[in-house]
Amino acid sequence: MKYILILIFILQAQVSSAQTTDTLKKKPDKASNVVTFITKVDIANATKDGIYMNGYVVNLDHQRAKKLNGKKIRVTGKVTIVRGLNNEEKKALVQGRDGDTKHIESPKIEIISKQ
Repeated sequence: MKYILILIFILQAQVSSAQTTDTLKKKPDKASNVVTFITKVDIANATKDGIYMNGYVVNLDHQRAKKLNGKKIRVTGKVTIVRGLNNEEKKALVQGRDGDTKHIESPKIEIISKQ
């Protein structure tokens, strides 16, 4: 009976901590526009500007993104908003994104786990 009770406490602690670490997401601070979040790197979301993570384009070069692929990381950085194209501006061959995008130009990356 003791062993079952101990096992239940261990499993409960495991499940409750797993839910809180994956959902850690801090909204940008109004004064400094700094954001922090935890995510898993997927190189399939890479573009020429960086890599899409949690709604942000994080500025990472291809080599670093390749090294971090599949790892859980904490990203901290200052958010800048790049305005998208309006329908009125789409005249001929204009390149760019339709909507506004949030960029993190100089992110601080911390590896949480190396899964």
